[in-house]
Amino acid sequence: MNAAHLHLVLNHFPVIGSAIAIFVLLIGILKRSDDIKKVSLMILVLTSLITIPVYLSGEKAQAKIEGNYEDVDEDFIDAHEDFALYSFIVMDIAGAFAIIALFAYRKPKTLPKSIAYALLLILLISNGMMAYTANLGGKIHHPEIREDRMPWESAAPEK
Repeated sequence: MNAAHLHLVLNHFPVIGSAIAIFVLLIGILKRSDDIKKVSLMILVLTSLITIPVYLSGEKAQAKIEGNYEDVDEDFIDAHEDFALYSFIVMDIAGAFAIIALFAYRKPKTLPKSIAYALLLILLISNGMMAYTANLGGKIHHPEIREDRMPWESAAPEK
């Protein structure tokens, strides 16, 4: 398995993991269950940890594909790489916040509603950012999902 393959295998986890954490946190909020909320925090911590090798394997994946495939557009690589950094930072801040909350509110302390709602907001933001990063990443090697254009309109004129 090379770096590009590793990146492709792992890059789904931040998007899906944060979505699962949102879903579990919402259930915990609705059921008023601290245990369920704390499970969502654990999912978030694991997701943020998986985000580290996803981000770090991106550089080597870029080196593996750059200039080797006709359908790879380097404008999309640059856009994906730039936004991935911001998504990585936000996800790992969310993970750090979850670790702090897990330690601060371990048994028998209850997780305050304000912390749960703050985590929900951070999760929604990080999930949206991860989904957008994944979308940009998909456009690197999949011209069929490139709509009009984008990063940032510097393509050959249409035929």
